[in-house]
Amino acid sequence: MLKNIIKQVWNQRRMNGWILLELIIAGFFLWTVVDPVYLLTINHLTPKGYEEEGRFVLQISAYGQNSSKRDTTVTHEQQQAAFHQIVRQVNNCPEVESVVLVRHSSFPNGGSWSGTQLYADTIQAKEGKYVHAQLYDFNNWEEGNIFKTYGMKDALTGGDVVVPEDAATRGLYFVSEGFAKHMFGTIDVVGKKIYTWSGNFTEIAGVFKDFKHRDFEPAYPLVVTINNGFYDTPYMHYMYLVAFKLKDGVDAEAFEERFMKEEAPHMEIANFYCTVFRSFESQRKEYAEQNGVYNLIRLKLSLAGFTLMCIFLGMVGTFWIRCNARRQEVGLMRSLGATQRNIVARFLFESALIVTVAFVVSLIALVHYAMEGNMTLIEGAGELRFASIPWLLEDTPRFCMTSLITYLILLLIALVGTIIPVRRAANVLPADALRDE
Repeated sequence: MLKNIIKQVWNQRRMNGWILLELIIAGFFLWTVVDPVYLLTINHLTPKGYEEEGRFVLQISAYGQNSSKRDTTVTHEQQQAAFHQIVRQVNNCPEVESVVLVRHSSFPNGGSWSGTQLYADTIQAKEGKYVHAQLYDFNNWEEGNIFKTYGMKDALTGGDVVVPEDAATRGLYFVSEGFAKHMFGTIDVVGKKIYTWSGNFTEIAGVFKDFKHRDFEPAYPLVVTINNGFYDTPYMHYMYLVAFKLKDGVDAEAFEERFMKEEAPHMEIANFYCTVFRSFESQRKEYAEQNGVYNLIRLKLSLAGFTLMCIFLGMVGTFWIRCNARRQEVGLMRSLGATQRNIVARFLFESALIVTVAFVVSLIALVHYAMEGNMTLIEGAGELRFASIPWLLEDTPRFCMTSLITYLILLLIALVGTIIPVRRAANVLPADALRDE
Protein backbone atom coordinates (compact mmCIF):
# COMPACT_ATOMS: atom_id res chain seq x y z
CA MET A 1 0.00 0.00 0.00
CA LEU A 2 2.79 2.41 0.89
CA LYS A 3 4.47 1.84 -2.46
CA ASN A 4 1.21 2.53 -4.29
CA ILE A 5 0.59 5.73 -2.31
CA ILE A 6 4.09 7.05 -3.03
CA LYS A 7 3.62 6.22 -6.72
CA GLN A 8 0.25 8.00 -6.72
CA VAL A 9 1.75 11.11 -5.11
CA TRP A 10 4.56 11.10 -7.69
CA ASN A 11 2.16 10.68 -10.62
CA GLN A 12 0.29 13.78 -9.39
CA ARG A 13 3.52 15.70 -8.85
CA ARG A 14 2.36 18.72 -10.79
CA MET A 15 -0.60 19.26 -8.47
CA ASN A 16 1.29 18.16 -5.39
CA GLY A 17 4.30 20.35 -6.26
CA TRP A 18 2.37 23.55 -5.64
CA ILE A 19 0.98 22.14 -2.41
CA LEU A 20 4.51 21.15 -1.38
CA LEU A 21 5.81 24.65 -2.04
CA GLU A 22 2.95 26.16 -0.05
CA LEU A 23 3.65 23.84 2.87
CA ILE A 24 7.38 24.64 2.86
CA ILE A 25 6.70 28.36 3.10
CA ALA A 26 3.90 27.87 5.64
CA GLY A 27 6.10 25.63 7.78
CA PHE A 28 8.91 28.18 7.91
CA PHE A 29 6.74 31.12 8.89
CA LEU A 30 4.66 29.07 11.31
CA TRP A 31 7.86 27.98 13.09
CA THR A 32 8.95 31.60 13.54
CA VAL A 33 5.71 32.46 15.35
CA VAL A 34 5.45 29.22 17.32
CA ASP A 35 8.94 29.68 18.78
CA PRO A 36 8.22 32.94 20.70
CA VAL A 37 4.95 31.51 22.03
CA TYR A 38 6.76 28.36 23.13
CA LEU A 39 9.40 30.49 24.85
CA LEU A 40 6.78 32.57 26.66
CA THR A 41 4.90 29.45 27.75
CA ILE A 42 7.96 27.65 29.15
CA ASN A 43 9.12 30.82 30.88
CA HIS A 44 5.71 31.20 32.49
CA LEU A 45 5.68 27.60 33.67
CA THR A 46 9.23 27.78 35.06
CA PRO A 47 9.18 28.47 38.83
CA LYS A 48 10.46 31.88 39.91
CA GLY A 49 12.72 30.47 42.59
CA TYR A 50 11.26 32.85 45.16
CA GLU A 51 7.86 33.76 46.59
CA GLU A 52 5.96 36.97 45.90
CA GLU A 53 3.16 36.76 48.41
CA GLY A 54 3.65 38.97 51.45
CA ARG A 55 6.98 40.37 50.24
CA PHE A 56 7.70 44.11 50.12
CA VAL A 57 10.60 46.41 49.34
CA LEU A 58 11.29 49.82 50.87
CA GLN A 59 13.74 52.33 49.45
CA ILE A 60 15.19 55.02 51.72
CA SER A 61 16.68 58.13 50.12
CA ALA A 62 18.34 61.21 51.53
CA TYR A 63 18.05 64.90 50.67
CA GLY A 64 21.01 66.06 48.61
CA GLN A 65 23.46 68.82 49.31
CA ASN A 66 21.45 71.34 47.29
CA SER A 67 18.06 70.42 48.70
CA SER A 68 16.26 73.04 50.75
CA LYS A 69 14.98 70.28 53.04
CA ARG A 70 18.46 69.05 53.95
CA ASP A 71 19.56 69.58 57.56
CA THR A 72 23.24 70.49 57.34
CA THR A 73 23.78 69.97 61.06
CA VAL A 74 23.28 66.19 60.83
CA THR A 75 26.58 64.32 61.16
CA HIS A 76 27.66 61.12 59.44
CA GLU A 77 27.32 59.20 62.71
CA GLN A 78 23.79 60.52 63.20
CA GLN A 79 22.88 59.40 59.68
CA GLN A 80 24.18 55.93 60.38
CA ALA A 81 22.16 55.72 63.59
CA ALA A 82 19.06 57.07 61.84
CA PHE A 83 19.29 54.50 59.05
CA HIS A 84 19.59 51.69 61.59
CA GLN A 85 16.61 53.12 63.42
CA ILE A 86 14.49 53.07 60.24
CA VAL A 87 15.39 49.44 59.51
CA ARG A 88 14.58 48.46 63.12
CA GLN A 89 11.27 50.27 62.82
CA VAL A 90 10.38 48.04 59.87
CA ASN A 91 11.64 44.95 61.68
CA ASN A 92 9.58 45.81 64.79
CA CYS A 93 6.29 46.01 62.90
CA PRO A 94 4.07 43.27 64.36
CA GLU A 95 3.17 42.02 60.87
CA VAL A 96 6.80 41.62 59.73
CA GLU A 97 8.58 38.26 60.02
CA SER A 98 12.01 38.91 58.49
CA VAL A 99 14.01 41.85 57.11
CA VAL A 100 17.10 41.98 54.91
CA LEU A 101 19.16 44.81 53.40
CA VAL A 102 19.94 44.30 49.71
CA ARG A 103 21.48 46.27 46.88
CA HIS A 104 19.36 47.68 44.07
CA SER A 105 20.70 44.95 41.77
CA SER A 106 19.80 42.23 44.32
CA PHE A 107 16.05 42.48 44.02
CA PRO A 108 13.74 40.61 41.62
CA ASN A 109 12.39 42.73 38.76
CA GLY A 110 14.47 45.68 39.88
CA GLY A 111 15.95 48.18 37.46
CA SER A 112 19.59 47.25 38.15
CA TRP A 113 21.68 44.25 37.17
CA SER A 114 25.13 43.18 38.38
CA GLY A 115 27.30 40.34 37.09
CA THR A 116 30.73 38.78 37.48
CA GLN A 117 33.06 36.21 35.88
CA LEU A 118 33.94 33.09 37.85
CA TYR A 119 36.24 30.11 37.17
CA ALA A 120 36.30 26.49 38.31
CA ASP A 121 40.09 26.49 38.79
CA THR A 122 43.21 28.54 38.15
CA ILE A 123 43.83 26.83 34.80
CA GLN A 124 40.48 28.03 33.49
CA ALA A 125 41.24 31.48 34.88
CA LYS A 126 44.49 31.61 32.88
CA GLU A 127 42.77 30.32 29.75
CA GLY A 128 39.90 32.78 30.13
CA LYS A 129 37.26 30.05 30.36
CA TYR A 130 34.69 31.45 32.72
CA VAL A 131 31.04 31.28 33.69
CA HIS A 132 29.29 34.60 33.69
CA ALA A 133 26.92 34.89 36.63
CA GLN A 134 24.54 37.43 38.05
CA LEU A 135 25.52 38.70 41.49
CA TYR A 136 23.20 39.26 44.46
CA ASP A 137 24.74 40.95 47.49
CA PHE A 138 23.02 41.47 50.83
CA ASN A 139 24.07 42.99 54.13
CA ASN A 140 24.60 40.81 57.18
CA TRP A 141 22.89 43.40 59.38
CA GLU A 142 21.35 41.88 62.53
CA GLU A 143 21.32 38.39 60.99
CA GLY A 144 19.38 39.35 57.90
CA ASN A 145 18.78 36.40 55.57
CA ILE A 146 17.93 36.94 51.92
CA PHE A 147 17.00 33.29 51.42
CA LYS A 148 14.42 33.36 54.21
CA THR A 149 13.02 36.75 53.23
CA TYR A 150 12.73 35.94 49.53
CA GLY A 151 11.58 32.35 50.08
CA MET A 152 14.51 30.80 48.18
CA LYS A 153 14.94 27.05 48.77
CA ASP A 154 17.91 24.69 48.94
CA ALA A 155 18.32 22.76 45.67
CA LEU A 156 19.59 19.64 47.42
CA THR A 157 17.12 19.32 50.29
CA GLY A 158 14.18 21.46 49.17
CA GLY A 159 14.20 23.11 52.59
CA ASP A 160 15.62 26.39 53.87
CA VAL A 161 19.12 27.43 52.83
CA VAL A 162 21.46 27.12 55.81
CA VAL A 163 23.76 30.14 56.20
CA PRO A 164 26.87 29.51 58.37
CA GLU A 165 27.51 32.13 61.05
CA ASP A 166 30.90 32.94 59.57
CA ALA A 167 29.64 33.12 55.96
CA ALA A 168 30.32 36.85 55.67
CA THR A 169 33.78 36.83 57.30
CA ARG A 170 34.90 33.86 55.17
CA GLY A 171 33.42 35.35 52.01
CA LEU A 172 31.41 32.23 51.24
CA TYR A 173 29.34 32.02 48.05
CA PHE A 174 25.88 30.57 47.52
CA VAL A 175 25.17 29.53 43.93
CA SER A 176 22.09 28.63 41.90
CA GLU A 177 21.65 25.09 40.61
CA GLY A 178 22.03 26.35 37.02
CA PHE A 179 25.40 27.87 37.86
CA ALA A 180 26.53 24.69 39.62
CA LYS A 181 25.50 22.46 36.70
CA HIS A 182 27.19 24.67 34.14
CA MET A 183 30.48 24.96 36.03
CA PHE A 184 30.73 21.53 37.67
CA GLY A 185 28.11 19.38 35.93
CA THR A 186 26.29 18.67 39.22
CA ILE A 187 24.49 20.52 42.01
CA ASP A 188 26.38 18.64 44.72
CA VAL A 189 29.09 21.32 44.93
CA VAL A 190 29.02 22.43 48.58
CA GLY A 191 32.62 22.79 49.72
CA LYS A 192 34.05 23.25 46.22
CA LYS A 193 36.06 26.37 45.42
CA ILE A 194 35.50 28.91 42.68
CA TYR A 195 37.91 31.57 41.52
CA THR A 196 37.41 35.23 40.63
CA TRP A 197 39.05 37.12 37.78
CA SER A 198 41.61 38.53 40.25
CA GLY A 199 42.80 35.05 41.22
CA ASN A 200 41.19 34.91 44.65
CA PHE A 201 39.12 31.86 45.52
CA THR A 202 36.14 31.28 47.75
CA GLU A 203 34.15 28.30 48.93
CA ILE A 204 30.60 27.36 47.99
CA ALA A 205 28.44 27.13 51.10
CA GLY A 206 25.09 26.25 49.52
CA VAL A 207 23.12 25.66 46.33
CA PHE A 208 19.65 27.14 45.89
CA LYS A 209 17.01 26.55 43.25
CA ASP A 210 17.22 28.59 40.05
CA PHE A 211 16.10 32.17 40.55
CA LYS A 212 14.43 34.39 37.93
CA HIS A 213 15.61 37.98 38.28
CA ARG A 214 13.07 38.98 35.65
CA ASP A 215 9.77 37.15 35.59
CA PHE A 216 9.68 37.20 31.78
CA GLU A 217 13.25 35.88 31.32
CA PRO A 218 14.81 32.46 31.94
CA ALA A 219 16.75 31.99 35.17
CA TYR A 220 20.31 33.28 34.80
CA PRO A 221 23.22 31.69 36.75
CA LEU A 222 23.18 33.46 40.10
CA VAL A 223 25.68 33.87 42.93
CA VAL A 224 24.69 35.29 46.33
CA THR A 225 27.31 36.92 48.57
CA ILE A 226 27.14 38.44 52.06
CA ASN A 227 28.96 41.49 53.36
CA ASN A 228 29.51 42.25 57.02
CA GLY A 229 28.82 45.95 57.23
CA PHE A 230 28.40 49.29 55.50
CA TYR A 231 31.14 51.10 53.72
CA ASP A 232 32.24 54.14 55.65
CA THR A 233 30.81 56.78 53.36
CA PRO A 234 28.06 59.31 54.12
CA TYR A 235 25.67 58.03 51.48
CA MET A 236 26.32 54.27 51.41
CA HIS A 237 23.49 53.40 53.79
CA TYR A 238 20.60 54.50 51.65
CA MET A 239 22.03 52.66 48.64
CA TYR A 240 20.46 49.61 50.26
CA LEU A 241 16.86 48.53 49.88
CA VAL A 242 14.93 47.16 52.85
CA ALA A 243 13.24 43.96 51.73
CA PHE A 244 10.95 42.19 54.16
CA LYS A 245 8.46 39.37 54.48
CA LEU A 246 5.13 39.49 56.30
CA LYS A 247 4.02 36.78 58.65
CA ASP A 248 1.72 34.12 57.25
CA GLY A 249 -1.93 35.12 57.28
CA VAL A 250 -1.32 38.89 57.33
CA ASP A 251 -3.51 40.94 54.99
CA ALA A 252 -0.95 42.52 52.66
CA GLU A 253 -3.27 45.28 51.42
CA ALA A 254 -4.27 46.28 54.94
CA PHE A 255 -0.62 46.30 56.02
CA GLU A 256 0.41 48.45 53.07
CA GLU A 257 -2.27 51.00 53.90
CA ARG A 258 -1.33 51.06 57.60
CA PHE A 259 2.39 51.29 56.84
CA MET A 260 2.03 54.37 54.65
CA LYS A 261 -0.19 56.13 57.20
CA GLU A 262 1.52 55.19 60.45
CA GLU A 263 5.09 54.07 59.75
CA ALA A 264 6.37 55.98 56.73
CA PRO A 265 5.99 59.50 58.28
CA HIS A 266 8.32 58.49 61.15
CA MET A 267 11.06 57.59 58.68
CA GLU A 268 11.70 61.20 57.73
CA ILE A 269 14.67 61.69 60.07
CA ALA A 270 18.30 62.82 59.66
CA ASN A 271 17.67 63.81 56.01
CA PHE A 272 16.23 60.37 55.22
CA TYR A 273 12.79 59.80 53.74
CA CYS A 274 10.82 56.95 52.15
CA THR A 275 10.76 57.14 48.36
CA VAL A 276 9.58 53.70 47.22
CA PHE A 277 7.35 51.19 48.99
CA ARG A 278 5.78 48.42 46.99
CA SER A 279 5.13 44.70 46.98
CA PHE A 280 7.15 42.23 44.93
CA GLU A 281 4.07 41.71 42.76
CA SER A 282 3.55 45.40 42.00
CA GLN A 283 7.29 45.77 41.35
CA ARG A 284 7.13 42.98 38.77
CA LYS A 285 4.11 44.48 37.03
CA GLU A 286 5.55 47.99 37.05
CA TYR A 287 8.84 46.88 35.55
CA ALA A 288 7.05 44.92 32.85
CA GLU A 289 4.85 47.90 31.98
CA GLN A 290 7.77 50.34 31.89
CA ASN A 291 9.80 48.10 29.58
CA GLY A 292 6.93 47.25 27.25
CA VAL A 293 6.97 43.56 28.11
CA TYR A 294 3.19 43.16 28.19
CA ASN A 295 2.81 44.97 24.87
CA LEU A 296 5.48 42.72 23.38
CA ILE A 297 3.72 39.60 24.65
CA ARG A 298 0.36 40.77 23.30
CA LEU A 299 1.97 41.57 19.94
CA LYS A 300 3.59 38.17 19.63
CA LEU A 301 0.45 36.31 20.66
CA SER A 302 -1.65 38.34 18.21
CA LEU A 303 0.86 37.73 15.43
CA ALA A 304 0.90 34.02 16.20
CA GLY A 305 -2.89 33.84 16.20
CA PHE A 306 -3.21 35.76 12.93
CA THR A 307 -0.52 33.66 11.21
CA LEU A 308 -2.09 30.44 12.42
CA MET A 309 -5.52 31.51 11.16
CA CYS A 310 -4.14 32.43 7.71
CA ILE A 311 -2.23 29.16 7.40
CA PHE A 312 -5.25 27.18 8.58
CA LEU A 313 -7.61 28.76 6.05
CA GLY A 314 -5.09 28.49 3.22
CA MET A 315 -4.12 24.87 3.86
CA VAL A 316 -7.64 23.65 4.55
CA GLY A 317 -8.82 25.26 1.31
CA THR A 318 -5.94 23.75 -0.66
CA PHE A 319 -6.46 20.22 0.61
CA TRP A 320 -10.23 20.58 0.28
CA ILE A 321 -9.90 21.50 -3.40
CA ARG A 322 -7.37 18.70 -3.92
CA CYS A 323 -9.78 16.11 -2.52
CA ASN A 324 -12.81 17.41 -4.40
CA ALA A 325 -10.83 17.29 -7.66
CA ARG A 326 -10.36 13.55 -7.14
CA ARG A 327 -14.04 12.65 -6.61
CA GLN A 328 -14.00 10.48 -9.73
CA GLU A 329 -10.99 8.61 -8.36
CA VAL A 330 -12.91 8.02 -5.12
CA GLY A 331 -15.88 6.71 -7.10
CA LEU A 332 -13.65 4.35 -9.06
CA MET A 333 -12.13 3.03 -5.82
CA ARG A 334 -15.61 2.47 -4.40
CA SER A 335 -16.71 0.61 -7.55
CA LEU A 336 -13.72 -1.70 -7.16
CA GLY A 337 -14.78 -2.58 -3.62
CA ALA A 338 -12.81 -0.17 -1.48
CA THR A 339 -14.52 0.73 1.78
CA GLN A 340 -15.04 4.26 3.04
CA ARG A 341 -12.51 3.60 5.81
CA ASN A 342 -9.84 2.44 3.34
CA ILE A 343 -10.35 5.47 1.11
CA VAL A 344 -10.17 7.94 4.01
CA ALA A 345 -7.05 6.25 5.40
CA ARG A 346 -5.36 6.37 1.99
CA PHE A 347 -6.03 10.08 1.49
CA LEU A 348 -4.98 10.93 5.05
CA PHE A 349 -1.72 9.05 4.57
CA GLU A 350 -1.06 10.93 1.32
CA SER A 351 -1.62 14.26 3.08
CA ALA A 352 0.63 13.25 5.97
CA LEU A 353 3.35 12.18 3.53
CA ILE A 354 3.22 15.49 1.65
CA VAL A 355 3.32 17.49 4.91
CA THR A 356 6.25 15.45 6.21
CA VAL A 357 8.31 15.89 3.03
CA ALA A 358 7.56 19.63 2.95
CA PHE A 359 8.47 20.15 6.58
CA VAL A 360 11.74 18.22 6.25
CA VAL A 361 12.67 20.58 3.40
CA SER A 362 11.68 23.65 5.44
CA LEU A 363 13.86 22.38 8.33
CA ILE A 364 16.95 23.04 6.20
CA ALA A 365 16.07 26.75 6.07
CA LEU A 366 15.05 26.74 9.74
CA VAL A 367 18.38 25.28 10.88
CA HIS A 368 20.19 28.05 9.01
CA TYR A 369 17.78 30.60 10.49
CA ALA A 370 18.47 29.39 14.04
CA MET A 371 22.23 29.16 13.57
CA GLU A 372 22.31 32.78 12.44
CA GLY A 373 21.33 33.79 15.98
CA ASN A 374 17.61 34.36 15.51
CA MET A 375 16.69 32.25 18.57
CA THR A 376 16.77 34.90 21.29
CA LEU A 377 16.30 33.85 24.90
CA ILE A 378 14.94 37.02 26.43
CA GLU A 379 11.62 38.84 26.21
CA GLY A 380 12.35 42.47 26.92
CA ALA A 381 14.48 45.41 25.89
CA GLY A 382 17.48 43.70 24.31
CA GLU A 383 18.84 40.23 23.69
CA LEU A 384 21.00 38.08 25.93
CA ARG A 385 22.58 34.65 25.60
CA PHE A 386 22.34 32.65 28.78
CA ALA A 387 25.11 30.33 29.93
CA SER A 388 22.87 27.91 31.81
CA ILE A 389 19.10 27.66 31.53
CA PRO A 390 16.39 24.99 31.87
CA TRP A 391 16.98 22.26 29.27
CA LEU A 392 13.71 22.97 27.49
CA LEU A 393 15.05 26.45 26.69
CA GLU A 394 18.52 25.42 25.55
CA ASP A 395 19.03 25.94 21.83
CA THR A 396 18.94 22.35 20.56
CA PRO A 397 16.05 20.98 22.72
CA ARG A 398 14.12 24.18 22.14
CA PHE A 399 14.60 23.98 18.37
CA CYS A 400 13.45 20.35 18.38
CA MET A 401 10.39 21.06 20.52
CA THR A 402 9.38 24.07 18.43
CA SER A 403 9.85 22.05 15.24
CA LEU A 404 7.76 19.17 16.60
CA ILE A 405 4.94 21.52 17.62
CA THR A 406 5.02 23.23 14.21
CA TYR A 407 4.95 19.89 12.39
CA LEU A 408 2.01 18.65 14.45
CA ILE A 409 0.07 21.84 13.74
CA LEU A 410 0.69 21.53 10.00
CA LEU A 411 -0.22 17.86 10.08
CA LEU A 412 -3.44 18.52 11.98
CA ILE A 413 -4.50 21.25 9.57
CA ALA A 414 -3.77 19.02 6.56
CA LEU A 415 -5.73 16.11 8.03
CA VAL A 416 -8.70 18.37 8.86
CA GLY A 417 -8.66 19.73 5.30
CA THR A 418 -8.57 16.19 3.92
CA ILE A 419 -10.90 14.09 6.06
CA ILE A 420 -14.06 16.16 5.62
CA PRO A 421 -14.23 16.29 1.77
CA VAL A 422 -12.95 12.70 1.44
CA ARG A 423 -15.62 11.35 3.77
CA ARG A 424 -18.27 13.24 1.85
CA ALA A 425 -16.96 11.92 -1.47
CA ALA A 426 -16.73 8.37 -0.14
CA ASN A 427 -20.38 8.51 0.97
CA VAL A 428 -21.53 9.22 -2.59
CA LEU A 429 -22.61 6.21 -4.65
CA PRO A 430 -20.01 5.07 -7.21
CA ALA A 431 -22.44 5.72 -10.11
CA ASP A 432 -22.99 9.31 -9.00
CA ALA A 433 -19.26 9.92 -8.44
CA LEU A 434 -18.46 8.56 -11.95
CA ARG A 435 -21.29 10.39 -13.73
CA ASP A 436 -18.94 13.00 -15.16
CA GLU A 437 -16.16 10.51 -15.92
